[in-house]
Amino acid sequence: MSILPSQSATEYHCLGQELFNQGHLDAAQFHFQEAIRLQPDDAHAYGNLGNVLQVQKKWEDALACYQKVLQLWPDCASVYGNMGNIYFAQDKFEEAMTCYQQVLRIQPEDAQTFRQMGHLSLAQNNLEAALQHCRQALHLQPNNAEIHFSSAMILLKSGFLREGWQAHEWRMGTRDIIIELPRPRWDGTPLLGRRLLVHWEQGFGDTLQFIRYLSLIKGGTVILVCQPALVTLLDKVAGVHKLIVVNEAQELSQVAFDVWTPLLSLPNLFATTLETIPAHVPYLYPDWKKVEKWRSRFSYQQLNVGIVWAGSPGHENDGKRSCSLTHFAPLAKLSSLALFSLQKGDAAGQLVPEGLHLTSLTQELTDFSETAAVIACLDLVISVDTAVAHLAGAMGKPVWVLLPFASDWRWLMNREDSPWYPTMRLFRQQRLGDWEEVFVRVVKEIIMNNENDSNGTRGFSRNAIQLRNFSLM
Repeated sequence: MSILPSQSATEYHCLGQELFNQGHLDAAQFHFQEAIRLQPDDAHAYGNLGNVLQVQKKWEDALACYQKVLQLWPDCASVYGNMGNIYFAQDKFEEAMTCYQQVLRIQPEDAQTFRQMGHLSLAQNNLEAALQHCRQALHLQPNNAEIHFSSAMILLKSGFLREGWQAHEWRMGTRDIIIELPRPRWDGTPLLGRRLLVHWEQGFGDTLQFIRYLSLIKGGTVILVCQPALVTLLDKVAGVHKLIVVNEAQELSQVAFDVWTPLLSLPNLFATTLETIPAHVPYLYPDWKKVEKWRSRFSYQQLNVGIVWAGSPGHENDGKRSCSLTHFAPLAKLSSLALFSLQKGDAAGQLVPEGLHLTSLTQELTDFSETAAVIACLDLVISVDTAVAHLAGAMGKPVWVLLPFASDWRWLMNREDSPWYPTMRLFRQQRLGDWEEVFVRVVKEIIMNNENDSNGTRGFSRNAIQLRNFSLM
């Protein structure tokens, strides 16, 4: 696209906006800069340039543009909101809250700002304030699906499961989760011979966590639609009469079913509370032929531990829930500990810290059924909040989950156990981003359990783990 020297600031600005809307960020940036060069007091051009820089995560440059806007237009609410979002992304919570308060000074009934303040309070584990902000947002926009969904996350993390599941149903109206099939939604009433299609949603971990509900469905035929990477693992899961992989879901109109439900609606349909979570494990089982193939790979003179340090980069909170392999370096101090990498994706290529003896199984883990077979051979899994943790928990294997300061809703607050998985232990960050302290506790826990086993008291034996000959090197 050629640019004529005679173009005016307005023309540069309009073309920059068009390029921005099309996702051509570098070109848009150039055009807004040219508009500013020709008209240095154009607040809108500075604001739009700031928007481009914000999308590019050039935080400081974006903030400088927004500050320039405020010099020219002191009461620009949208700029305060954008600045708040940048500070939020940088974990500068006080600065972010100040910006959001400025938005409300200018626009007292801005529901989305109240919602964002709810997210900000949630990131600080201030659940009471988070819920209050979301309720203020809902008062202003009672039919806004995204605000209801935000409220659901807060309610569920607070342990108010019944109210949380009900609010969680609003997710179906959000931009991120859209599943609609040409049949009536199941309302939880007796099936009486009807065919129920259950459709996966969200990530692998969600499928593994909530697949347990299918065994509770009685009186009809259950058809499960799942992701391809899970099909072998879930082929014989309790409660499923027919399994369809996601690639075939495009042709669901040809599948005979009477009613359907998204998988994550089942906790609401079964009116789940903390006391009624169906927590019997195991409910997922490995292929025992694959287990036998793997068993010879492990020496049972050692404690065999599988580790995962990173989740999917596409997850919105992955930067906080994932750590790096270097954080596992303190485990090198423990003798007679055999570590095996269950990590997938680009993170599997991270350099192994000096002194940490790690056997990588990454290339051989072709799907979740293969991972399940490996986990069956291990004594313990230590993982960040990702699907492998759910798999180990669903198999009834001992699993330690490493959680960020503001963890996902399903891990609740201020507890070291999980009502979803009886064999799971939670290790939470005490301070934002501090993985080092988490691993100090992990190492201490391994040593303490070893000592307890040596004394004949309850150590890892409560999880059917026997530690042998552990010591600090």
